[in-house]
Amino acid sequence: MLQTEYGKFWQYNFAIDDSWEKYSVLVKAELDLETLCPVFRRDDRLVLRTDSGCETGQVFGDLTCECCGQLKLAMRTLAEIGEGMIINIPRQDGRGMGLTFKLATLWLQETLNVHTVESASLLAPGGVIDVRTYSGVVCVLKFFGIPSTCTVNLATNNPEKVGVFGENGYTVAEDLVPILIKPTEHTAAHLLAKGEFLNHHGLAKKASGG
Repeated sequence: MLQTEYGKFWQYNFAIDDSWEKYSVLVKAELDLETLCPVFRRDDRLVLRTDSGCETGQVFGDLTCECCGQLKLAMRTLAEIGEGMIINIPRQDGRGMGLTFKLATLWLQETLNVHTVESASLLAPGGVIDVRTYSGVVCVLKFFGIPSTCTVNLATNNPEKVGVFGENGYTVAEDLVPILIKPTEHTAAHLLAKGEFLNHHGLAKKASGG
């Protein structure tokens, strides 16, 4: 059990036979003392965030990244709702391209004065800048016995994450739970690019001050 500034969370670690291997799961729920599995009060709705790894921001506090703020906001959101799950996938750093790739994009952003999508596109093979997959997340849900009749409320700004849950029998609520971080002088261009080029909800408007 973790004691955080947002209350108590249970942490579980999974090793899954896929490209990402390690999954760290934070759960806000009661605990079944016999099975040591979480017990959610509602079986028809689960608030879920998939949180890609971000060593630069979440560990070392890189100011050009909003990932640390997003993780904290997601934890606070679950605390306010009373239950839910955050699945962190450490090896999905750099939209799944890896930490070395991400560090190179940060250097390009600084030296060429380009935004996150431009820098990634310059380096990515074939221009594909996001190779993340989420079947391991479905494995975690099934391990915890989350029924396919449960509606998943995704805590994300990225609508591209919706598809995999529908493909595995889950219904995804139309309204995403927004995880919006107020832009700063260091993140404004980053957020604007994600809204404009990656269709992340709300970010272009927020970043432009509208």
